[in-house]
Amino acid sequence: MAFIRATYNLEIITKVSDSSEIATNQTKWWTTEDGVSDTIGVWDDVNNRFIPDGWYDATTGWIWPEDLDWSEYNAGN
Repeated sequence: MAFIRATYNLEIITKVSDSSEIATNQTKWWTTEDGVSDTIGVWDDVNNRFIPDGWYDATTGWIWPEDLDWSEYNAGN
């Protein structure tokens, strides 16, 4: 499983490192846009799912803490 630092905005997942689009037409699975649009998170390339920082994802069982120092992890690609 690979996680790529990305943002979600208007159904588009954008890679943080080079601003390229990773995926389009992605339906959000969270109930509100509050704190999510243009917010950084990770793209799970196995489940094709965006997980916003600070949110728990039931599909993967992962929760991505807010304000985590990602330089220590291989999720910056």
